[in-house]
Amino acid sequence: MMIRNKIIAVCLSVVLLISLSCPVFAVSGPGNKIPILKIRGEQTVTVRNSDGEYHELFDDGEYVSEILDKALPDALKAVVTGNWETWSRKALDILRPAFDGFKPDEHGNVSPDSKVFLKQSASEYTFMQSYSVEGGGYQYVPDMRISPMDEADDLKAVIDRIKELTGQDKIILIGQCAGNAYLMAYLQKYEEPNDFSGVEAVLFSTTTTNGSPAEDRIFSGNVEFKYEPAYRALRSSDYPEITDVAGGMLLQLLYDTLDLVYRGYLGKKLTCSVLNSVYEKVSDCFIAEILREYYGRCGGYVSCVVEHYEEYKDYVFPTEETKTKYAESIAKFDDYYYNVCLCQPRIIAGMQANGVSVNCLSEYGVQSRYSYIGDAALETSDFRIPVSLSSYGAVGRTIGDPFTQEYIERRETLGLGDFISPDRTVDASSALLRDNTWFVKNADHRFDPPVMALASAILLTPDATVDKLKEQGISRFMYYTDSETALVPVSETETDDSPVTPAAKTFVGAYFRWIKTLFRLIAGLLGNR
Repeated sequence: MMIRNKIIAVCLSVVLLISLSCPVFAVSGPGNKIPILKIRGEQTVTVRNSDGEYHELFDDGEYVSEILDKALPDALKAVVTGNWETWSRKALDILRPAFDGFKPDEHGNVSPDSKVFLKQSASEYTFMQSYSVEGGGYQYVPDMRISPMDEADDLKAVIDRIKELTGQDKIILIGQCAGNAYLMAYLQKYEEPNDFSGVEAVLFSTTTTNGSPAEDRIFSGNVEFKYEPAYRALRSSDYPEITDVAGGMLLQLLYDTLDLVYRGYLGKKLTCSVLNSVYEKVSDCFIAEILREYYGRCGGYVSCVVEHYEEYKDYVFPTEETKTKYAESIAKFDDYYYNVCLCQPRIIAGMQANGVSVNCLSEYGVQSRYSYIGDAALETSDFRIPVSLSSYGAVGRTIGDPFTQEYIERRETLGLGDFISPDRTVDASSALLRDNTWFVKNADHRFDPPVMALASAILLTPDATVDKLKEQGISRFMYYTDSETALVPVSETETDDSPVTPAAKTFVGAYFRWIKTLFRLIAGLLGNR
């Protein structure tokens, strides 16, 4: 029963994935007169209770629990018969009311009254308070249900208002996560025609504008479960609720079970086969329907618009009827994709040519938490986005598989040795902004005080480059330890990115290790009675 429930939960988690909350950015500094605006990425849905209080739509699991309760018998039948249509219809009927009054219409528009459903209070989203002053900085949360091309209009109004309040004719802009898409749309739509005369500096941080495999695979129907990334994610996770059971033997049994499956080819293949089989059966009749109903018509598509964009449109809008019904929404998606996403190098080059300081901040050091994205989960990332995408083209290695000495020597011969991280995990020489890109190891898609301090140093240093910031003790590759401690340069001794592999080297060894742990667990439980 538990395994079957987990299979269902996996399917649901694929659908209900996109939830990200980013903190406020604030800067202050001597002589800092040009205002700074951070455009955040946020996709969390909040609804209002009858008592007027707000809560996250899926925070208490109400819809998931209802699906498990009401649709569980159909799911159990589907596991046996392989027919998931009945379960899918029932699950869709349960989920659809969650999006009423919130989802965009077929034209890609939303009711102004529905903005209170975003993760912020209604007053925070009125025009005059679309940003907040925090120590000299401003923030803006775009309505991510709306096309970046439409939301760029509101963003321009906010920027114009900030300039009016501060008496400045230029602004410094920071994109965070998916907020970079809305920033880039504003730059293309309003600044590029004016030679970027209203922008002093730009920082693209942990950007998804080059694609995010987590969304890309879902939105295009290319989900693929592989055991290796799933094993490493589970094996390296913490389970505090069972850590102390029988002296930790229950947790050890879980790990030994994973190791046993890992060493057993049939077990590993069977696990992935079951997950991929279930996904294939619910893909069109459930996941694509949910995407068409809500997520696939919201701003989340900006994270999947690179190599699978046309597949995304065919997957979410598979018939001529759906393509006609949502033609205006699709036209807005195309506008962003063809005129912004694919044109990022041109937009960036235009800013540089007109004296704008353009910078990038990328994070790496951990594998993706999303095992359903196949081999893409193996590249060093910030848990969410591979470093090659968030850095505009740097080369990132598989976790635990650093560059060879031969590779490093070849790069050094070309005069590119300084672009390789001391932990031999990232080669920044191929990044689009290689002299203006900084990397933070182990930050886990964070933008809290230590990372904010780095962003401030970049933006408040005139004509900042990697070489210029070295004078402040800031290297190209910095290391994150916690939310309070300042970043330090990466050294060769950090090994937190090593792969997780079983202690036993064979299936037989893993089996006897599992048996030993099982008896120790039983003994521990009996000893506590």
